[in-house]
Amino acid sequence: MYVASKCHLAWPEPADSALSIAGAVVLWVLTASVAIVLLGVCWWQRRRWLWSVVAVPVLVVIALGIAAAGQPHFDQYRADFETVAQQLLQEPDDPYSDGYHRDLRIGRFDISYANVSSEGHVYFYDARDGLDILDNPGWVYAPDGVSDKTFNQLRLEDIGGGWYRFPHLVVDSY
Repeated sequence: MYVASKCHLAWPEPADSALSIAGAVVLWVLTASVAIVLLGVCWWQRRRWLWSVVAVPVLVVIALGIAAAGQPHFDQYRADFETVAQQLLQEPDDPYSDGYHRDLRIGRFDISYANVSSEGHVYFYDARDGLDILDNPGWVYAPDGVSDKTFNQLRLEDIGGGWYRFPHLVVDSY
C-alpha cells in the first residue's frame, strides 16, 4: 500500500492515498512490535533465531527503498506540466467556473487542482504528497518570474525554466 501510494501508481486513488499510507504505517508498527517481542523471547530463552523474524525488518527496508526510488520526479514530466499550464493560460475566463481545474493526471502525478492566479501564474497542487491535511505541496508556473513578496511568503524554491516548487498550502490572495 505504501509503495503504491508513494510511487503515484494508479491505485490507490489520490483521496485514499493518505489513508493507505497510514494503514501501511500502522501495519508496519504492529509487525515490528511482534518481531521485537519474538526476538526478545528468542534472546531471553536462548533459542535459535527464527529466519521469519529477521526477514520482516529486511522486507520493510526493501519496501521503503522501493517507495523512495519509485517516486516520480517533476523533471520527468516538466514538459507535460508546461503543456497543461499553457492550455490553462490560454483558456478564456469562464464566468460559471470558480477557476479551479480539479483531478488532473499529469504523467504519474495526481493533481488535486490547478488554477491561474490574477498575476497569470499557474498553481498545481500535488494530491498525494504528505499526510498532513494542511500540507499541500505543488508547483507554480511563472515564466516571467514572481515578486519577491510572493517568493518569500510562499517559501518558493526556484527549479528553473519559470517553475517554482512550494512546500505548503497556498492561498491565492498574495
